[in-house]
Amino acid sequence: MKRVLGWVCGVLLALVAAFWCVTATADLALSAGVYGTPGRYEVDTCRDTNSGGRNSRYDCYGDFTPDGGTAGDAVYVHLEDTGHDYPDGSGFDARQGIEPETVQRVGFWGVVGELWQVAVCVVVLAVLAYQAIKPRGKDRRKEAHRREPSRRQKVADRVGYVVVVAIPVGVLSWIAMIAEPTP
Repeated sequence: MKRVLGWVCGVLLALVAAFWCVTATADLALSAGVYGTPGRYEVDTCRDTNSGGRNSRYDCYGDFTPDGGTAGDAVYVHLEDTGHDYPDGSGFDARQGIEPETVQRVGFWGVVGELWQVAVCVVVLAVLAYQAIKPRGKDRRKEAHRREPSRRQKVADRVGYVVVVAIPVGVLSWIAMIAEPTP
């Protein structure tokens, strides 16, 4: 029963992490300029939507104007949980995704702001994969007496390397995101 519950929880966590990874990767690709309409986002105002005041959560309201566009081409966009309280009237280079309300900051700071999310998702998925692949119980004892690790153990080790790489990438990009200067 314990093993079944563990597998069910693991599958549910993997589904949530995979969904988050897909959306974060799409946002990362937009920030990196892989797709989307280039332009500029001009901030009208930003508000802290967290009434508790302990952890700020900023939503910004403003206009996205495509490159080469006029004021008539501007689209009013509400950005949720931007991570920064941009000063009123400031702006930054951005890309608009397929949906008109999808706008991401581009360049180094835009990529850094999305990279940590992708790294966290990869770590969660890799740890779950490692747990599912690695030898257990009797297999682990047999493994200890072999000179050459089994194919299963080699795959589990490679998945473990992904975790070892993704953790520092996530931590460093999260620190860089916090240290980001506001425009």
